[in-house]
Amino acid sequence: MNAKILPTYLLRTRALIFNIPVVAAFSFFAHGSFKAQADEIKLKVGVISGLTGAAAKWSAFQNKGMELAVEDLKREGVDIDLVFEDSQTQATKVISAYNKLRQLDRVDVLIANDFGLVIAPLLLHVERYDTPLLALWLPQEMYCKSAPRNFVSMSSQVKESAPAYDRFFELHPEVKRVGLVAFDEPGWGQAYLQIWRELAAKRGVQVVDTFVNNEWQPDFKTALTKMISKTPDAIFFAHEPEGLVKAARQLGFSKPLVAANNLLEMLAGSKRERAELEGVYVVDPEVSLEFRDKFIARFNLEPILEAYAGYEAVRTIAQAAKIDRTALSLSMRRVKYRGIAGEIDFTKGTCAGNQAEWGLFKFDKSRRAKQ
Repeated sequence: MNAKILPTYLLRTRALIFNIPVVAAFSFFAHGSFKAQADEIKLKVGVISGLTGAAAKWSAFQNKGMELAVEDLKREGVDIDLVFEDSQTQATKVISAYNKLRQLDRVDVLIANDFGLVIAPLLLHVERYDTPLLALWLPQEMYCKSAPRNFVSMSSQVKESAPAYDRFFELHPEVKRVGLVAFDEPGWGQAYLQIWRELAAKRGVQVVDTFVNNEWQPDFKTALTKMISKTPDAIFFAHEPEGLVKAARQLGFSKPLVAANNLLEMLAGSKRERAELEGVYVVDPEVSLEFRDKFIARFNLEPILEAYAGYEAVRTIAQAAKIDRTALSLSMRRVKYRGIAGEIDFTKGTCAGNQAEWGLFKFDKSRRAKQ
């Protein structure tokens, strides 16, 4: 009940008329007020974000996802104040941003929103303190084995994409030879590479060529010229999508291109159709249409994976606060709910709780069609 406390003279008058003790009446009304205050959840969340630097485009989408979650939670009676600090996609800046948010801004919980390789050194720093940290780009369970108890990850697990890629081989039994392109990073490009190789071996498909490097924008034309000369029936890639798709089209490669989820970056911020995407396959978490429509309505942008991760990060923190506001590091490990792309479950003793469900999509007139 949300009763209003009446002035004392009115309480006395009503007590005399109805023969109700003043103390009882006061306690009745005051209890309603205290209960309303107790039900309110207010949190100050620090966000270590690559607002500038190499991660700026991705961080911007994660931050928009967080903002959308804050707006939704406000309607549920949860008040979250986001405090941003720029890490500039530099490991040293990540540490200083963490210290400022924890010591000066005195936030309740921290979100790390920058590339995984930049965030990873922070784990050694975090274990010294009680403030919980939720990362958006430290994915695979390899980080969980030695991670401190006050750390959890919202990153989608690449290994869960395997059934969706296998769906491609199921739909295309004519594919007997493939080329593979991957960014040389253990938790992402190399993880995809392992999945593709295992699926190819299972299906009896030959890997005719592999291109792996760690440059943000390599010379795809040279690499693909060599690969295409070996006549692959399809090319799988987890690398910078804009340059790769452009090079493949220029070289006249008309067979299937099968992409990692970062292909959708080509649509991020684009208000025009991307004709070069026609017929390209992509594997991505199956985010609800409700979230997609809501994001587009709010920001006039097509959401990419990072927007979904930012949204769920804030909702996870709110869920933890509802369990126990006074011990967020412990209550974070008790969070379990149905998210917008699958289960969010941190109750299984691992720091990686995002169990998004992945699907295979094909671009048709710049729209993704489920396969």
